[in-house]
Amino acid sequence: MLLCVCLSLVVGACSAGSNLRAYRDPSGAFAFAYPNGMVAVNLGPGKGPVVLLRDLVYETENVSLMIAPFDKGETIADLGSPAEVGQLVAEKIIAPEGSGRSAKLLAAEAFERQEHPYYLLEYQTDMGSQLRHEVVTVTVRHHRLYTLTASTQESRWPQVQAAFRNVGRSLNVS
Repeated sequence: MLLCVCLSLVVGACSAGSNLRAYRDPSGAFAFAYPNGMVAVNLGPGKGPVVLLRDLVYETENVSLMIAPFDKGETIADLGSPAEVGQLVAEKIIAPEGSGRSAKLLAAEAFERQEHPYYLLEYQTDMGSQLRHEVVTVTVRHHRLYTLTASTQESRWPQVQAAFRNVGRSLNVS
């Protein structure tokens, strides 16, 4: 039953016209949508994101999912408001000190799925040689922090913003 609900939520996010496909973890732990035209990149176990998908045409465009141990609370709301968590994500994940990057939080909002909180965050990131736009969704489940990121060059943002926001809203952790 839970799998049916999970799949219907992801497939719902992949409605006609959105040009998204469903990714479902084989163990059923998580699911999300991603843009059609992206392919999986095999990094090997323990080397970066749990899932990395890259666009075939725009190679710098990607969707990734990171999972990390988390002991600071039961839900993402235990860390603070969407804006507070957005600032933490900017400082600790996207542009940590010494990385040469800077991230500006543009938007932060909360949504719920199955009575569980998720935060949808949007950033403009200066990588030094290029500006990027990122949609990041964070949630905590089973003492793990899930971070789904859809990233593109700033110049491509107008073309992909609706799809990337749908990607962000599609994350479902069981």
